[in-house]
Amino acid sequence: MFNSKKLWPRRPLIRKSALAALAAATVLLVPNAVANAQSGPPASTGQDTVAHDRGRHVDATASVPISFQVKNVNRSKVACASDGKTYTVRGHLVGPADMLRSGRTNAVTLYLHGLSFGEFFWDFQQAQGYDYAANQAAQGQVSVIVDRLGYNSSDKPNGNNICVGSRADIAHQMVQALRSGNYQVNPSGHGPRFSKVVLAGHSYGGQIVQLEAYSFHDIDGLIVISYADRIQSALLKANAAYATKVCAAGGLRVGATGPSGYAPFGPPAGAPKALFHSADPRVEAAALQLLTIDPCGDVASFAKAVKVDLANVRSIRVPVLVIAGGSDALFPPPAVPNQAALFTGSHSVSTTTLPGSAHAVAFERAHNQLVSSVANWLRQHVTGDHDGDDDDD
Repeated sequence: MFNSKKLWPRRPLIRKSALAALAAATVLLVPNAVANAQSGPPASTGQDTVAHDRGRHVDATASVPISFQVKNVNRSKVACASDGKTYTVRGHLVGPADMLRSGRTNAVTLYLHGLSFGEFFWDFQQAQGYDYAANQAAQGQVSVIVDRLGYNSSDKPNGNNICVGSRADIAHQMVQALRSGNYQVNPSGHGPRFSKVVLAGHSYGGQIVQLEAYSFHDIDGLIVISYADRIQSALLKANAAYATKVCAAGGLRVGATGPSGYAPFGPPAGAPKALFHSADPRVEAAALQLLTIDPCGDVASFAKAVKVDLANVRSIRVPVLVIAGGSDALFPPPAVPNQAALFTGSHSVSTTTLPGSAHAVAFERAHNQLVSSVANWLRQHVTGDHDGDDDDD
């Protein structure tokens, strides 16, 4: 149960909302269809349509601002430098309003975005139907979405003082906070405790969650989205080289007075080719406007982490889902089955390839299939609600 008296929405100017007085809490309910309909909803994929998938549509979603106090330390299996200072990571707890209000959930998925993105990857509100976290709530799932350290609403160290190892450690700290309830629910106090925590990461976030999983062994499931250790395109390597060159020259500053040591992952003009394939042009244009620069320490530690991954991913024991687009220009086919083959220590490895989708899978036309594939996997492997096989490959 929340100790709060109010649950506030993320962006009240964008979403429609209805205030409902509910016992000890007043919850602001937000419809799953985003009000700002700059484009139509993602194309229907038949049985994968979010609102009707197996009768699990939830009418109202609660979105609660949350924050984690974390230390930028590195106790992971990848040795790389961090500054050891304390920072705040900010995001939102998103789920079915009645479930969060009553405390009837014991499972949560923590999502980490990749390079160039932010929390907006998971709660895109510039077009109707592409808010991933709200769509997962419609499926009965509870999500925590954040801006990783150095991005948007979260604190921003010097970009050279962050690395993949400290990223994994911070993820570990957030996992433990979700289990203990030792995180801030704004403005009320500590949040609910979850007995089951799944880690999900997109792109570079996928590498981070793998590293967390085999360094700390404290999660109940792992979802790797649009990432592979052994299959990486020439375009990805060229983008990494571009960022490395910018960083070697001192990097960029965040805003006019923010910290230095940041760089774009590849030339900005090349982002459409790297990220999109089937996206609605209006969705693509809106998403491109939100892309941001990345800490130089992330790019510097990426290659080292790949080598450590290849030696340690086999030690992950929890259920794993590997999912990616079939038209990913950065991690192209057969990235999904190739990455899945590394998880030899897991008793359950599921795979899904989204035909026609590129790297930014949450913005592609198969968005609904992405949501339902993950939701079905969570039911089968984490919440105990077995609905059938979700393995596409």
